[in-house]
Amino acid sequence: MKKYFLSLICIISFYSVSLSQTNELDKKLEKVYYLADKGKLDDADEYLVKVLEKNPGYGKGWDLLATIRRKAYNNSKLSDNALGGNFIITTKDKNGKEVKSENDSLAKALTELLNGIKPSKIAYNKYIYTMKKATLFSDDCHQSSALLRNILVDTQIDTAINEKALKYFDEAEEEFGKKNYDQAAKLYKRALEAEPQFYKASLYLGDSYYFMKRYIDAIAAFKESSTKFPELLEPRKYLTDAYIKEKLYDKALQEAINTMAVYPDLSMFSRIQTAAYYNDKKLDIKWISRAIFPNKIASDSKKELNTYSDPKEPQAKAHWVSYKNALDKISSYCNSNGVITKSNSITDAKYLEVYSWKEMISTCKDDSLDEAKRMEKDGFLDCYVFITCFHQDIYEQYKHFVAANPNKIQEYFDKYIVKK
Repeated sequence: MKKYFLSLICIISFYSVSLSQTNELDKKLEKVYYLADKGKLDDADEYLVKVLEKNPGYGKGWDLLATIRRKAYNNSKLSDNALGGNFIITTKDKNGKEVKSENDSLAKALTELLNGIKPSKIAYNKYIYTMKKATLFSDDCHQSSALLRNILVDTQIDTAINEKALKYFDEAEEEFGKKNYDQAAKLYKRALEAEPQFYKASLYLGDSYYFMKRYIDAIAAFKESSTKFPELLEPRKYLTDAYIKEKLYDKALQEAINTMAVYPDLSMFSRIQTAAYYNDKKLDIKWISRAIFPNKIASDSKKELNTYSDPKEPQAKAHWVSYKNALDKISSYCNSNGVITKSNSITDAKYLEVYSWKEMISTCKDDSLDEAKRMEKDGFLDCYVFITCFHQDIYEQYKHFVAANPNKIQEYFDKYIVKK
């Protein structure tokens, strides 16, 4: 598990990846891989964007676009030194005499502006934006969902590991790479003896047992890791996998549900569906794609110089106009995170996102929002928008909701995980 996940993050050996031939969309990716392998990232990007415009729900395509844009970001770091910090602007007075930039306020300001441009920062923001856009339209862009969490949410870990533990860990990594999993497990354990709070060692110990098919030992290791690091998702994710391998399907289902209070990662919904299937049940919830990015309270800070601007940013249409307009109606009652903190006569909703969905539902005459209407009727619209239809831009509201409603997520899944 660990080696595969890290290979997705480190990326990029494009054309060597074997592609599924199961459908026409997968076949279209062959051209993208070919162009990227030839170093033609711009051409690969342009072609894939056109594919996604016609097929916005294609998660595999979005994940590949994010991969390409991450590679472009890494390449752009080389341009920072060539562009940033090298501009010198000179002006002349009315007599044609050169004026030093430090004596010309306009030239000085322009010099600072140009030297503040960072190609890598723009490319990085484009990369992050791509993954956020992916999760608007697709519920199976698993890599984008996981990387957003990894980059924007996960806390810094293993920053002060002692040398003895690191020595054992490095030796364990070498053995793991050789598929000597038993020896790797022994070395990971020695690393943990030297440093009990060594997250990667605790997680990879579980990986070692998992690859040896010692699932009971893997379960124990992942449980211990999730106890030590309750805010991180990977131990819980792989604990679910180990439960399934050991055919402990009821525990797998419960653990997958538990992760929803840590972070509603898209891959965990697949695990819930799998575990429910093995329990002779099904998840009776339908995801709805978004038309636009979530409403957000405007920041007072100036727009960042290196922000990426999408020429084809999603625009509100039909009932999503009502969603967007809800922001102006309720924003004065919200804090900066979108939590409705001031008393008002407009709504009993506690969150900007929930209120915006309520406004949209009230104006929608077609059946495209029937699922959301069902959730509102059942009293679970908040769970639906924060868990099932989660987006990274509402993360702060999600955290507040989870903390304020410790039992409701369980009630939500208890209601909608039903017998087949």
